[in-house]
Amino acid sequence: MRLRDQVALTLPTLFLRIILGITFLWAGTGKLVGTYTVTGNDAARLANIGIIPTAPSAQAATPELDTTPESTADTPDQESFEPYVPPAEDLQEPISEPATTPATTPATSSATKNANETIEQMIEDAKEKVKENLPESFSDLPTPPASEFETDQQYNLHSIQYAGTTYAATDFPTDMEVKQVYSIALMILKASDPGLTVDSTPINPIMPAMFASNPWPKALAWAVAITEITAGVFLLLGFLTRFSALSVFCVMLVALWMTQFGPAIIQSNDALFGFILRVDNPWASASYAGLLWQLALTAMAGSVFFLGSGAIGIDRLIFKPAVRDPYVHGDPKAAKIKRNAAQPAQDRSEFDRTPNPTP
Repeated sequence: MRLRDQVALTLPTLFLRIILGITFLWAGTGKLVGTYTVTGNDAARLANIGIIPTAPSAQAATPELDTTPESTADTPDQESFEPYVPPAEDLQEPISEPATTPATTPATSSATKNANETIEQMIEDAKEKVKENLPESFSDLPTPPASEFETDQQYNLHSIQYAGTTYAATDFPTDMEVKQVYSIALMILKASDPGLTVDSTPINPIMPAMFASNPWPKALAWAVAITEITAGVFLLLGFLTRFSALSVFCVMLVALWMTQFGPAIIQSNDALFGFILRVDNPWASASYAGLLWQLALTAMAGSVFFLGSGAIGIDRLIFKPAVRDPYVHGDPKAAKIKRNAAQPAQDRSEFDRTPNPTP
C-alpha cells in the first residue's frame, strides 16, 4: 500500500477520535464537577425524586422571635425621669404656677362652649344611626334558607396530609445549587411530564411517562455522564473504538430528540420543515448553532463507528488484521491464475485498484 493511502486511512479517523474524545470527556467531567442553579418549580421537581433530600430551611431565612423577657437591669426607673423645663432666661415670661381658673374673656368662653356642644351632638347622632342599623339581639340576625342548609346530611371531614417527600415551588424561594448532572435529570422530567401551559392546556410529552418516576431520571442522568467520560477516554486511546463511538452516537441521538426534533415535531405547531424549531432570525450565526453542533458530533461518531480506530490505537494491537487482507491483497476467493514458469508473477505488493484477472 502506498504511503498516501496509509495516511488517508489513518489520519482522518485519528482526528475524529481526538475531537470526539476531548469533547465528551470535557462534557462528562463537567456534569460531575460543575454545579447547576435551580429554584422554584424546578427545585421542587428534583426534590420530589430524591435528588435534593430536604427543602431549604425557610426558618433559617426568617429569624426566630425572641420570646425571652428582656432584662430590666439596664432599664432606668420611670421615677427617675423628670420633665425637661427650659431655663427661665429662654422664656419671654417667667414660669409661674398655673391659675386654678383660667382667665378667659366671656366671648372666648361662649365660643368654646358652643363648639363643644356641637361636637357632642354630632357624636350622639352617629351613635343613634349605628343603633338603628344593628339588630336588637343575635336572634334577629338573618338565617339561610333550609334548602341551603340541610341538617340531615352528614359530612365527613378529613385532614389533608402531605408526604414528607412532597415539595412545592414555595419551599424553594431562593436559588439552590446541585450537580450539573442533575440538569439531565430535570430535562428528562420535563420531557416525560411537561405539565400544563399558561391556559391550563396539557403539553404532549416527548418521552415515555415512566421516565418521570423514580429511579429513571437520576439513573439515566448518571448513565449519560459515565458514558461520556468512559467513551471519551476510550476514543482517545483507540480502545473499543467502535463500541465507544456507538455509545456516544446513541447519546447524541437522544439529545437531538429531546432538545430539537421532539419539541418541534410533537409540541410545536409551527416547525420549520416539520422537524426543526423555528427561530426569529434563522440566518443569525447563533440561531442553529446548538442543532448544527449536535448534528456534527452525531455524524463524527457514526463515521468512527464504521472506520474503527485506524492504525494508531490500542485496537490495532489487540485485534490484528487477517494475514491476507482483501483490501490490500485482493479477494482470496477469486480463482487462481495458471501462469507459465517463464512468465513472472505480477507484483501486487503495492495497492492495486485493478480487479483480479479472470482465467
